[in-house]
Amino acid sequence: MGDDFRLEVRSDPRFLRCIRSLVRGWAEAAGAAQDATDEMVLAVDEACSNAIRHSYGGQCDRFVELTLRADDDFLEIRLCDQGDPCPPEHRERRVLEAPDPDRLEPGGLGVHLMHSAFDEVEFCPTDNQGNCIIMRRKRRR
Repeated sequence: MGDDFRLEVRSDPRFLRCIRSLVRGWAEAAGAAQDATDEMVLAVDEACSNAIRHSYGGQCDRFVELTLRADDDFLEIRLCDQGDPCPPEHRERRVLEAPDPDRLEPGGLGVHLMHSAFDEVEFCPTDNQGNCIIMRRKRRR
């Protein structure tokens, strides 16, 4: 599987729109259905937002690396950063329960969205610093 796109993007939330547009255009060019494209775009946006917010603590002067790949079987999106490693308990898909309206808090759905949009989600923290998330979606589900 060769890279279709590989780019570094500054960890500034203003550039999330550019990332969403790139992922959408790439997925459409790869022949993904509209609903699959929408799901992947939302999941990648969440992954990037999490990297900016949690791994980099909101710092806008760092970088995330985005790699998009396609072959006959999978669409693969890889997102890597050089920030604080993601705690193991935040990498697993959780069973969602109906929220208590009196205790709603923002956040907490990003990993769930990634697992919902992709068939495979792999978190690969580096030894000392950084994270890499590999998300794969089968072309024909």
